[in-house]
Amino acid sequence: MFARLITLAALTGLLAACSHMPGARPLPAPDTGDGPPIVIMIGLDGLRYDAIDRHDAPNLRALAARGMRPERMYPVMPSKTFVNFYSIATGLYPEHHGMVSNSPWDRRLNETFSNSGGSPQDPRWWGGEPIWITAEQQGLRSHIMFWLGSEVEIQGTRPTVWHPYEHNKPYEERVSEVLAWFDAPVAEQPRFAAFYMDHVDTIVHANGVETEAEGDAVARVDSLVGDLIAGLEARDLMDRVTLIIVSDHGMVNVSTERTVALDTLADLDGLFIEEFAGQYGAGLEPFVMGYGDEAVVERIHAELEGADPHIRAYRRQDMPAHWHLDHPDRGPDLLVVADPGWLITASSADLSSPYLSSLAATHGYDNHAETMGATFIGVGPIFPEGSRPAAFENVNVYGLIACALDLEPAETDGSAAEVERITGGRCPAE
Repeated sequence: MFARLITLAALTGLLAACSHMPGARPLPAPDTGDGPPIVIMIGLDGLRYDAIDRHDAPNLRALAARGMRPERMYPVMPSKTFVNFYSIATGLYPEHHGMVSNSPWDRRLNETFSNSGGSPQDPRWWGGEPIWITAEQQGLRSHIMFWLGSEVEIQGTRPTVWHPYEHNKPYEERVSEVLAWFDAPVAEQPRFAAFYMDHVDTIVHANGVETEAEGDAVARVDSLVGDLIAGLEARDLMDRVTLIIVSDHGMVNVSTERTVALDTLADLDGLFIEEFAGQYGAGLEPFVMGYGDEAVVERIHAELEGADPHIRAYRRQDMPAHWHLDHPDRGPDLLVVADPGWLITASSADLSSPYLSSLAATHGYDNHAETMGATFIGVGPIFPEGSRPAAFENVNVYGLIACALDLEPAETDGSAAEVERITGGRCPAE
């Protein structure tokens, strides 16, 4: 089964071709007699792949024992929140959906994505077909709370229910509202529901990995997941639900003592670096994306090559294949990436400022670095009980959801063969 091709709408006139596998379809789902199958996806920002092993998380561990938990899930590059939650939703690499960083710069538009400037509602920034659009176009209701890309109309379609992002909305209210969606008559309930919680990421940025604060944050989201499960059980829904828990990336501890001032190694004149151009100027970054003409890029690349053992500079044509960042309008001409635990800055940065000195951990490094590994837990008919498959890329999550809901998937960068492997053959490739 080959699905329809995704285009990037008005974002670009040309989309780089990529290789795709046919879609996977599920084996017949068990007949619960209570209604059609439901998928609920929970996004837990910053939950590193090993966090529930290092900290007390009884609900998440029990779910993993009942279902499938790989050794880790690979984020896409860069291992940032906007990039990865949108790749999870669309099944596409950044070079195809366009969200190449948390605040991408578009050379054709000469604009930078801005949360405060209305970009989350601007369809020019969002390529691909998120799974909730696929569901809606095939007659299934989707209810989405705070997932990246859910605030915009795509292909003339929106989720049945969606929310503008409210960072301060209490997590307990989020869980209660999701449960309330299932108090409606069956025909008005979502078949696909998703919601997001930032808590672990926020706490770990400020306090670090392998700290008591991280443990408290993991315990809190674990309790919230437990509340959701209890609410679903009280509504007699668990036999119908496939529950998918994902994070966007891992985390690693950092320090202002492990920094590289890029402008002390090379003359950056003529190179636009979005990460140094914002309201706060140069900060502390795991990577920087540079844009400039070929001569400038070649000169700076030559100056940076071998200049510091804790950074690597890549021209567009030299980037590792597993990064998939060659978006025609937003892919960087020069990408400089630090080793995990190190940070890139400029000599103008005030590293003693509370804004910078309070950073204890971060993410954004090579997506195959162990510390960037993300969490995946899946429970439901398509997931073999207690299975621990090898690591897989998060672009396959779209295909897993499509299989669980028996949807005809859009074409993605995921692999039907990989979905078949992950599910132990319960979603056979066609």
